[in-house]
Amino acid sequence: MTVSRRYTINHFLDYGRRYCIDYRFPDVNAAPTYLPHAAVAIGRVEEHDLMDGMGLFISDLDIKRPYRSCSQGSETLLIVVLLEGRVHFDISGQRRWLTEGEACCLRLTEEQTLSALHPANQRLRTLCLSLQKPAINSWCGASSAKTMSHTWRLSAGLRLALEEGCDRVGSELAQRTQLQGLALQVLAQSMSAQPQQCIAPPLCAYQERLEQVRRWLDEEPLLNHSLARLAEHAAMSPSTLLRHFKLAYGLAPIDYLRKRRLALAKELLMRGHSVQQAAHLSGYRHASNFITAFRKLYGISPGGLCHQAG
Repeated sequence: MTVSRRYTINHFLDYGRRYCIDYRFPDVNAAPTYLPHAAVAIGRVEEHDLMDGMGLFISDLDIKRPYRSCSQGSETLLIVVLLEGRVHFDISGQRRWLTEGEACCLRLTEEQTLSALHPANQRLRTLCLSLQKPAINSWCGASSAKTMSHTWRLSAGLRLALEEGCDRVGSELAQRTQLQGLALQVLAQSMSAQPQQCIAPPLCAYQERLEQVRRWLDEEPLLNHSLARLAEHAAMSPSTLLRHFKLAYGLAPIDYLRKRRLALAKELLMRGHSVQQAAHLSGYRHASNFITAFRKLYGISPGGLCHQAG
């Protein structure tokens, strides 16, 4: 991918003009045009025209300032894949959090729009695949005009392929060919996936306390967390925490912690640590348990990932 850089309000407004998206910045009191150089994110962004009417937008960003985005009625089939982080979607009044490992497909029109809130203080890795009319007709057929918005969870194999493919550096032709293949895999899985519930309750009264729990899990994944201890930290009962945390983030707190530890382990493996070291440094006492959990989430063993990274 491209070299890490600083993205300002001005950059986002420029993307908005080109992609028909209205960007807003809740913590900016003045009009955003008065603060054009205020930082929104730091990281990497790539734009690819893959084929006639099909584009791919890849981003890996450390979000410094919260922002909202709203589509402006373009006729597009949009697939958003979230590899890391979380975004709150409002699709024509239907609301839910999209969390890592999930994807959303929707047909944007003047009637059906997408509004999204991107919270600050998170790493956000996304792929946005957009298809204009020529590509929709070529790859989806006439029936796509009736496509309803839906979300689904990526298969472990596709998720790993996307994570590796987006970071792989090669010749321009090789990279373009690989990204075309990945884009078609995403499109195929979108068309065949079993949709999840797209409607979710609005943000609940516990949201601030839930966010405190989520940050604690993100910042201290090695602590010996338990549901009872997390509930005490959030000043609510374990059953209430379990129910509302799952509604907000798509996972139970302990499952969220497990994924956070495995993501940490993956980073360690990619940096050259051994399987035993990665297991220990990510909070696993037994390497066998770590290997089983890692393979289940990523579709590859930790040793296999080490071999590929090497």
